[in-house]
Parts: sequence; structure tokens; C-alpha cells
Amino acid sequence: MSLTWVDGVAAETVPADDRGLQYADGAFETLSCHEGRIQHEDLHRSRLTRALAALRVTSAAEQGARLFAEAGQCLETARHTGIARLTVTRGSGPRGYTPPETPRLRSILRAYPRPESPHAELRCGVAATRWATQPQLAGLKLLARTEQVLAAGEGAADGWDDMVMLDSDDHVISSSRANLFMLFGKQVVTPCLAQCGIAGTRRELLLTEILPATDYAVEIRPISLAECLSADALIATNSVFGVTPVTQVCESMLVSEGGREWVTALQRAMEDQLT
Repeated sequence: MSLTWVDGVAAETVPADDRGLQYADGAFETLSCHEGRIQHEDLHRSRLTRALAALRVTSAAEQGARLFAEAGQCLETARHTGIARLTVTRGSGPRGYTPPETPRLRSILRAYPRPESPHAELRCGVAATRWATQPQLAGLKLLARTEQVLAAGEGAADGWDDMVMLDSDDHVISSSRANLFMLFGKQVVTPCLAQCGIAGTRRELLLTEILPATDYAVEIRPISLAECLSADALIATNSVFGVTPVTQVCESMLVSEGGREWVTALQRAMEDQLT
């Protein structure tokens, strides 16, 4: 069963003139919750604040804090354990792209049971759909997710669990729904997201807390598909499933004994962060 709140009040509908519906004018966060508590709320709130600032919302930090306080109250009252999506739009407005002078943000919070992961490991294809380059919005989780929708559709049609997505320069950016990390010996590499892609909260957790506590060197840089396919191990990470190994990309298998140990260690460390 799912629960839905609009502006902190139980509801199932939004006005037809909502700018999130009309123009994808907004941002969202996918939250993991336990007994009403949002896990790593600070990371999500910070990213939402950055998205609101990029959308030129006035007092983005204060708005972000208010929206998360409202969402937290709803989830705590429901004692929700599972996944929640907090969508924030610029609210209702007249026809046309130009934002209203004094918009009233609208929040749509929807809580779901935690899905069971259908895959202990992932088999991925490579999407024909590329990430569009937009450095002004890179890293943010905005409502317009057309490239990922198309890539996920390619994967479903071709029988893959997920799809590796590249940018226009043939650099690996992400999968259709997760950030990627690769192991090369004692070095861990994750794609640079300065031009496109979404900087996930679990990616940040790995970069700032989990990986620094290990013996692995970490580097953020552009990565070609050929280099990715030569990795000792590849993982996908997001707030819904944590850390999942990618064992196949097209015809290439990514399996090594050292890679298995690394993946297992990261999975345990991520679970420890969420308990």
C-alpha cells in the first residue's frame, strides 16, 4: 500500500496547471526510510537545496529545510518503513515557460513499501540514448528524466537488468538508475559528473565516508567504456538498493576474486551506514 501527501496533507491529486506536470519545473529526492526516519536526510536535503538554487528559487536553503521538515513529519506520523519520493514543483502558474514572480512551491510526498531487489547482480547493456551535456544542472535530480526513461526502455526491450549510459564524448556516466564505481587493483574510480548525470546520495556516502576508511585510492575522472569493461569489479549504487555488483556489460564479464571481496565489503559497509 502507498500513501500520498500534497503540501503535507493526505491527498491523491494535484492541479492540472502545476508546473511540474506542465514543464518538469522542479526536483525530487528518492528516500530510504526506517520507522519514519529518513536515512541520511542531510545528504538529500543538501542536494534538493542545490537543485532549488539552480532553479533560482528564492531562499532555497530555507525552502529545502521547510520541505524536509514537512515530509519528515508525515513519514514519522505514518511510521513509514520503505521508500518515499519527495517531489517539489514550482507550483501552479499561468501558461508559458516564464516562472511566476511569486511562486508557491508544491510538495508531493509518496511512500511505498521497500521493493525486493529482483537481482543479486546486474547484467547490463549499453544504451544508445546518451546523457545530454548541461553543466549548469549536472549532478542534480531534476524532474526531466527523459534520457533515463528512454535508456530503461531500451534495457527492458532487450532483456537487460539495467543499461550503462554514456555521454556525447563516449564517457561512461552512470546506469539508467544508479551511479557506478569501478575497481582497478587497489584503485577505485567513479565517473566525473561535471557535465551531466546525477550525483547520488549513496555515491556521496561512498566517496566521503565508506571508501576513505578503506585501503583503496579513489579517483573521480572521465572513464571510457573500454576502460570500464577492463575493471576487476563494477558496482551500481542508489538509495533504493544500496550496492549491487554488475557482473556483465554486453558480452564482457566483470568477475575477479579480489573484485568479489571488494563488493562484499562495500555492501556490508553500506548496510552498517543504514542501521
